[in-house]
Amino acid sequence: MNGAVTTGDELLVPGPAVRREYLKLPGDLAHLTGSFGITLPPQLHRHAAALAFSIECTDRLLDAIPQAQRRARFSADVVSCLRGEKFSNEDITPELAGWLARLSEVAERHGVSVRFREIIRELLSNSEEMRTTRNHARFVDCAVREGRWMVELLLLLLAKVSSPQFDSFMRQLSEPANLADKLRDARRDFLRGEIAVRPTVSFRARLLCEMLWRVVRLVRVSGVNGRLVVWGVHSLFIELIWFRFSTSHSR
Repeated sequence: MNGAVTTGDELLVPGPAVRREYLKLPGDLAHLTGSFGITLPPQLHRHAAALAFSIECTDRLLDAIPQAQRRARFSADVVSCLRGEKFSNEDITPELAGWLARLSEVAERHGVSVRFREIIRELLSNSEEMRTTRNHARFVDCAVREGRWMVELLLLLLAKVSSPQFDSFMRQLSEPANLADKLRDARRDFLRGEIAVRPTVSFRARLLCEMLWRVVRLVRVSGVNGRLVVWGVHSLFIELIWFRFSTSHSR
């Protein structure tokens, strides 16, 4: 799936391999910030979109590397690219190099370059642990950490326009949202060799339970905001039910 994504007054055109769930993130962010009375200027829309597509491209290319040693080198070179250092790695495609260069400029503009690189280094290390573990509890912990760190990257960019209420909501949303993503993709990821833990009934039930109790906790925060409740129900339907139905019938 591909197409131009509107970010304020500019169009970003992701590559043809970009996964569909990432294409909807700019629209989701606009809805979420609006629910808290936050209006994002066009520049911040562009910066947040650059972050989303940088993460997507990095994750997609990392998933395609079967050897642990190559993944470790790839991860190190991603951080080097963010520093503006020279590197030689055929796994870092021109598409990714372009997104990382843009992201580096964005982080520099916001004065968060060092913290950005620290979080991204942790994300890449966590990704390898999540890929190789066969322990259900450890996988859940990795998924929760991944969600938290990705949201922290976003909040670093939104710091000047955000609010404590929005920050708290996003941090709590990050956990069930990422667990829902792992639940949805568990079977596919295992078949592709992207995770080692088998998508058994007990594993998927564990992911579901971990996600649901966090959703209940989140409702206590968003329940007074009707727009958030409607958005949450719709998003959960799209991600866990309709997406699975549509992909199974397209094979």
